[in-house]
Amino acid sequence: MARWYAIPPANYLEDMKDWPFHMIIGPHVLHNEKYRQFYIDNPQLHTMLDNGLWEGEVLTNSKLLEMANELHVNEIIAPDDAGALKTIQKTKRFMKYLDKKGERYDFKIHGAIHGKTWAEQLNCYMTFDELALDIVDLPKMLGSEARIKWVSAIINDRRLPTAHPMDIHLLGFYKEELKLLEFSNEIRSFDTSIPFKPRYNEKFNLELPYTWYNRNLIRWRIHSWMKKYGVKTV
Repeated sequence: MARWYAIPPANYLEDMKDWPFHMIIGPHVLHNEKYRQFYIDNPQLHTMLDNGLWEGEVLTNSKLLEMANELHVNEIIAPDDAGALKTIQKTKRFMKYLDKKGERYDFKIHGAIHGKTWAEQLNCYMTFDELALDIVDLPKMLGSEARIKWVSAIINDRRLPTAHPMDIHLLGFYKEELKLLEFSNEIRSFDTSIPFKPRYNEKFNLELPYTWYNRNLIRWRIHSWMKKYGVKTV
């Protein structure tokens, strides 16, 4: 069963206090004080900090670490880029930055695979292995077909001579991948805001009208997802 890291609208965070897994969107923390304060006030949640590539405002290494410490996050997605080479460079710089700071940290680190070809993507994967990252991320921009291929390769393919196993996280999901998620032991986790259906505005605030109808609709959607995909809640 996979963990679902929820991305709730900012004005629905209090309703999601009991949901154990949250993805924190870095730029939202910078631009939305209510969003930031919620995660400061709820350190009991298991949180994953996203670096902001999808939102177009990638956090610097120093800001990412500062935010991770302030919010006491459990996991960080290392800085990445739409291309493989830049992703590798950014991830290496982030790991060197952590070493240079000499700070003890107990959060797990994700590396996101990028690249237009299998060879470029494989280069990312092997770099993450060399850096001893904990979790490999498969972004939506890879496409469903490539992500399904990667899940199979990581689990079954002996051509990946990795030094240590890395867990798999899906950044978002495609309908074609639902069978992978449904009661799957192969994928550790995924994230999505789809049950909330929010929209993004220019200040990075997640918006959804706070009404009786929406609150109950969200509860129903969450219950349905838990049942359909066997989502872990502990």
